[in-house]
Parts: sequence; C-alpha cells; structure tokens
Amino acid sequence: MKRYGLILAAGKGTRMQTDLPKCAYPILRKPMIEYIVDHMDKSVIDEVVVVVGHKKEVLEEMLEGRVLFAEQIEQLGTGHAVQAAESILANKEGSTFIIPGDVPLVTDVLINKIFAAHDEMGNDLTVVSMMEDYPKGYGRIVRDEYGTITGIVEELDLMPHQKEIKEVNTGIYIVNNKILFDVLKQVKLNERKKEYYLTDIVELMHKNYKVNSFVARHPHETMGVNDLYGISVAEKYLRESINKKHMLSGVSIINPETVTIGQGVIIDKGVVIYPNTTITGNSYIMQNTTVGPNTEVHNSIIDENVHVKHSFIFNSKVGENTTVGPFAHIRENSSIGRNARIGNYVEIKNSRIGDDTKIAHLSYVGDSEVGKNVNFGAGSITVNYDGVLKHKTIIGDNVFIGCNVNLIAPISIGDNVFLAAGSTVTKDVPTGSMAIARNQQVTKEDYYKNLIKPKPRGIEERIANKEIKDGVVKK
Repeated sequence: MKRYGLILAAGKGTRMQTDLPKCAYPILRKPMIEYIVDHMDKSVIDEVVVVVGHKKEVLEEMLEGRVLFAEQIEQLGTGHAVQAAESILANKEGSTFIIPGDVPLVTDVLINKIFAAHDEMGNDLTVVSMMEDYPKGYGRIVRDEYGTITGIVEELDLMPHQKEIKEVNTGIYIVNNKILFDVLKQVKLNERKKEYYLTDIVELMHKNYKVNSFVARHPHETMGVNDLYGISVAEKYLRESINKKHMLSGVSIINPETVTIGQGVIIDKGVVIYPNTTITGNSYIMQNTTVGPNTEVHNSIIDENVHVKHSFIFNSKVGENTTVGPFAHIRENSSIGRNARIGNYVEIKNSRIGDDTKIAHLSYVGDSEVGKNVNFGAGSITVNYDGVLKHKTIIGDNVFIGCNVNLIAPISIGDNVFLAAGSTVTKDVPTGSMAIARNQQVTKEDYYKNLIKPKPRGIEERIANKEIKDGVVKK
C-alpha cells in the first residue's frame, strides 16, 4: 500500500505578525514548510498533499510541481482542514502521515520510524506524542487504566487533574485513509471554538479500531513554531545540528555558535569558516577555501582555495584561487574567474569577470563582460544605468584601466587597451589603443591672491604695528 503525506498549511498564523502565510515564514532563509516537504521527499512517503487557505498563491508558487494542493476555503479547525483533502486521498489505499505545516524540524528518519511502528503494530491510527515537563499550551494524551489511549484533550478543556499529564500531543498522526474520512464525518463542531478538532478522531476510533502512540524521543523534532520566539528556538536547533554534521565531516568552524549554515548547503572537508558567517540557500563551498569572518554567502558556488572575508556573495560563482574582500559585494548573476582579486569596497553585479583580473578597491562593475588579466584602478566604474535602461559594458583581455575612469555603457573596449586615469570614456576603444578622455588642464596663476581679500585687522594688531600711538592713528 502507498504512503501519503498531508501537510496542514491553511492558517494565517497571526502570532507571527507577518503578511506571509505562517508556513511560508523563513528559518535560515528557507520557508519552514520546505523543510517538511524536503524530508517527506527523502522518506518512505510516495505522494505529498498540502492543504492551503490563507494566501494560498504564495505556497502554490513555492511548491509548484512538488506536491498536490487541496484548499480549505474557510478555516474551521484541523479536522475541517483534513476533510479538504478528501477528494484526493479518500479513495486511495494506504495510510496518510498528517502533520501541521509549522513543524519544520521533523526528519525523514523520524517519519520512517513512525511508519515502521505503525505498520509493525498494525495500527489504524498512530498518535505521535512527546513528554514535556512544562506541558502548558499542549493537548494532553489521555489513557485508561490499561494504558490505552482514549482521547486527546486540548488545554482549555482540561479537567484540573488532567493538567498534570506530561504526555502531550504533537499534532502528528498516521491514519488509514479509508477509515479517516468516515470518522471525520462524525466529528462535531466545538461550540466554544467553533472549530472541528482533528484530535476528536482518537476518542471516536479507540473503541472500534486499533489506536496506539509513538513517543518521540527528541521533542524539538516535533515542536510547533507558533511565533517569532519559536522561530529563534527552531533556528538554534537547526544551527547546532547542521554545524555538528559539517564539523564531523572535516569542516573547521571557528566559534560555531556564531556561524549559521543552511540545510541545503554543501561544504567540502578542509574548508575553514570563521566567526559571524552565514551560508544559506543552495550554496557549495569547495575544499581548502576560507570563508569569513563577518561574511554572508547565499545560493553561490565558491571554488577551491578561495579566500573570502568581510564580504557578501549572492547568487554568484567565484573561481579557484581568487580572493574576495574585505568589504566586497558580489551580487546576483555574477561569475568571478580564477586567480582574480575582488578587493576593498568593490561591488560586482550581473557581470562575468575573467581569470587573473584585479579589481582591487573602490570600484563598481555592473552588467559587464570583463576579459582576462584586466586591471581596474581605484575608483573606476562601469556606468550601466542611464536613468531608464541598463546597458552593457564589454572589456577585452589585458586591459589597463587607470584610476577614476568612467566607462559609459553601452561600450566595448578591445584587447590590450590602456585607458588613462581620470577619463570618462563614451566611445568604443579598438584593440591595441590608448584612450584619454579628459579636459585639458587650465591653471590660473595668482588666483588665490586675487580671490581672497585681506581681512580687517583688529586694534591689537594695529597697536603692535605702531599704527596707533597714544590714542592717535598715524597716517
């Protein structure tokens, strides 16, 4: 029989205080629901369904092609949310793993263990629980004198003696599809909350079906993220887990508590990461590279033997033996060649930089194709924006660009060209040429003397110069 995953992601998540759907809120620059889908893809689950509602288009665009969607038009509780998937799942043989969309730390290993327990015990319903020393806020698992689960009671409905129960509901279940939707029809509206509780299926099923629990040993894996503080807690667990995995694989992380690495990042052994560094997205850091301190890399590929410090690299590629920084900014869709130098206060955007090219300091290169062995003098820039459109600059090989040169795009510079310092170049420069584009210097002698008038002198100065004696002004 097939196995299905059902993610409940229709809620607004008002406690997040954001316009995003709750499950789209990022953790380490990645929407929390993507963590769940990623792990379901790695698990024994064959097909994933996501129940959407509030701002459904955000989640639909995010997960397009990866999951099926069911819509909960009106948010009337978790039981009602599962019913929204009836048309997709009710007629399919198998079991469904149900999970809230705000449980981002669940792993494929845990999912597989729960399915294995469910199948081995022959359960019709498996309730995933965890033990909490301070269970306030959680629904409690209620058992009879034989230890059999008889129900789940939400926090606001607890009797005084039930508040001492430390086994709590995680909101995760595995249910036989054929039984699930028949039982859901029997769930009644909670008059106080005006919602249909999915938890009510436990009480409805325990007499006629086999109901058991699976107790999660690591509560953080099944914790729900309900507010911004919860985001920080989830990030802490993720950060520690990811950093540990990399360090055990041969990555040296200095002060790991200050280093953040996203779940999708690949790092070769021999890499050194210095403090206050963040590497996220689908980034790949190759061997013998050093990153940091105070550096951010996102969705980028950093080749071997690269040194990056105090810099930002986004959606770009850096070739081997290149140095970046300090205080460089490599922006979207840029590619830096081998043995290059991107130095202090240099910004690169949407450009290809050739091998052995040096852009050492105080330069901007945007929308450009730069060849090999090019030298940018300090303060030289490509002027790519005319106020309406962006234009391209093409620079050949072995070009020397003097200090404070402005290249007004669109423009093409050939190979073996020398551009004199201070030039504003507006026309194409052919191969082998030298271009000087600056006004002739004009020097006006005695300019300062003629410009500045003498200041009126004070009485003390005039007395000192014996221009005033005994109160009489000498002529």
